[in-house]
Amino acid sequence: MKAPLAACLLTALLAMGACLLCEFCAGPGADCRGDRQSCSPEFDSCSVALTDRTWEREKNQATVKACLTSRTCKAGPVSVSFGKAKAIRTIVACCQGDGCSPEVAKVPPANTTLNGRRCPGCYAHPPEQCREETIDCVGPETQCIDITVTTRAGGTPPKAVMKGCATETACTRIKDVTGAFPGILGELTNGKCTPAASTVSAAVRPAGLLLPALSGLLLLTLLS
Repeated sequence: MKAPLAACLLTALLAMGACLLCEFCAGPGADCRGDRQSCSPEFDSCSVALTDRTWEREKNQATVKACLTSRTCKAGPVSVSFGKAKAIRTIVACCQGDGCSPEVAKVPPANTTLNGRRCPGCYAHPPEQCREETIDCVGPETQCIDITVTTRAGGTPPKAVMKGCATETACTRIKDVTGAFPGILGELTNGKCTPAASTVSAAVRPAGLLLPALSGLLLLTLLS
């Protein structure tokens, strides 16, 4: 018996209730099909996550269906940039009730406005090949994300490391979800978020020194 199902049955016996049943699947494209499975007791919603992925010159979509908490359902769209034209944007839709099917929402367009923050960025498999570079964050991406994923694609190394700029909703997904991460067809084995460094303070210092210098030059001109 699978662990989530065992935990569900035990909780149901103790609380005289029942665990939620949701469809589970993950695959490329705007939809996927899978079997219904029992959710762990902490999950109260069935979800479908649609992701737009930009991988250099390639653009495609991926879908993940699974159990989720109401908190994560209400968190909002997820956006993560890994540098070198690699990014994922995800929208999650949820519903309550055994076997319910959420209506898939449209992924919001990309926000490419620089927000004055920076993070280390890289995408590499195996992780040892990660060559970090500093990338500029855009839109609502104010967090630096660092995740390790066990991939499902055949013929590729089993683990990949991904670092970059992320929205706070991406960090919520890391905290609330074990297993799948939006837009990544693999299992999340490690993940953390830290606030992105601001570039504003670094830019202010030279500007702050510029005004006294110009004032001194003007005074010298007037006295000469």
